Amino acid sequence: MRKEIGALGNSAAEEGLLRPAALWAADCAALALPAFVRRAPNDERPRNAVVGGREFGHGKRRGKALRTLAWAAHSAAKEAEDKAAKYAARSAMLTAAVAYTHTDLAQGLPGIRQARHLLGPIVYAALALELEATSPTDVANDVISFAVRTAPPEVLELIRRMPPQQPGTTRLGRLFYALDAKLRAPLSDGEDD
Repeated sequence: MRKEIGALGNSAAEEGLLRPAALWAADCAALALPAFVRRAPNDERPRNAVVGGREFGHGKRRGKALRTLAWAAHSAAKEAEDKAAKYAARSAMLTAAVAYTHTDLAQGLPGIRQARHLLGPIVYAALALELEATSPTDVANDVISFAVRTAPPEVLELIRRMPPQQPGTTRLGRLFYALDAKLRAPLSDGEDD
């Protein structure tokens, strides 16, 4: 099957785009790790997943070890009783899983779901930090703003080639939509300096 001009290939073919995305995800997921560590200080699984995602971002080969780190963080999220800890572990899990994003599934519902693999580390970190906030601040939107400001060009390219997120009815869905929309928006005057 021939690849369309401008279409993305599979995740192995697009590692050059996924590596910067993994570093970006790791930076954002790391913000939420303390929410997990406060509840499970001896459980290293989410932290290891973030480290694994970062190592992939720096050029380490993706393989069974990285997938195992992602599944371990997924288990930590399932075991967490506290929602902030659960969301922080999900953020970490998705950070390790960025390397496996199916960039060739860029249309319809499969494309929306694959875009969530890229957006998920940020959205779940935002939710974790929002639950951790001690005062009524707009922490989640601050995390999303940070992610938009720090998104490398490769993330913008990947997201803009995938279908947009739909407005959600839950807090999670609204955050996915907000992050996606802000990443797709053209830079306004003064933001590119």
